[in-house]
Amino acid sequence: MGRVARALIAHELLERARDRWVLVVSLLFGLLAVGTSLYARSAGASADALTGPSLVTLVSLLVPLVGGVLGHDAIVGERERNTLGLLLSLPVARGEVVLAKFVGRAIALAIAIGIGLGAAALVGGGAQTAVLAGLFLPTLGLGAAFLSLGILISTLTSRQVTAASLTVAVWFLFVFFYDLGLLGLLVATDGAIAQDVIAQLVYANPAGLFRVQMMARLAGPEVLEGLGMTVGLPPTWVSAAIWSAWIAVPVGLSALMLTYSRRLR
Repeated sequence: MGRVARALIAHELLERARDRWVLVVSLLFGLLAVGTSLYARSAGASADALTGPSLVTLVSLLVPLVGGVLGHDAIVGERERNTLGLLLSLPVARGEVVLAKFVGRAIALAIAIGIGLGAAALVGGGAQTAVLAGLFLPTLGLGAAFLSLGILISTLTSRQVTAASLTVAVWFLFVFFYDLGLLGLLVATDGAIAQDVIAQLVYANPAGLFRVQMMARLAGPEVLEGLGMTVGLPPTWVSAAIWSAWIAVPVGLSALMLTYSRRLR
């Protein structure tokens, strides 16, 4: 990245630090994480048995929404403020503009996640610190995937309110309706679909992959059997490829469209 792109990253990070939405969500995530740690501590349960799985559920619900909303106005916001043309006139490649917006907002997301998990670790202490530290990178990966989707939605839409609506719809789709759709598919076919097919569909969803990976890590592989999944987790390289695709492909598509589409300029 050149000097202008690095300046754009710093600008994005500064703007997100001033964003009340980021501050409110960071506070909310921190309070919920601290509450979970305090409950586990008062109950005398181990961090692996209660804190970790509870935070996995919290993260899988809240962080995708945070990531999506962080990215929803990246391009369309500039267009509505009539500053997109000025931004694209800078001596920087169009693809670097998109990448700078992604990186700056991803750093803001990492700070918000770090504040929440860090506060929970300070309150919980002991074994909970290691569990919470182990959640940081997977949580950031989940948020970055939905941040990337939010930026793609922002590139495709012409109004900020439309981008916000689509972002929330995508969040509902992946976090809630996706699993319900798989359950409905099993019911409709009377369980005729093979377990490995269902497992692959679960792993294709970043929210689903995050949940099963973290639950298996924190509570053991037997927890997947309790959820009705008899198929093991995908190999490490497959998981890495899935996460890389969810993060890189939407950003890459956004960069291509911003570069070659006249309408988006």
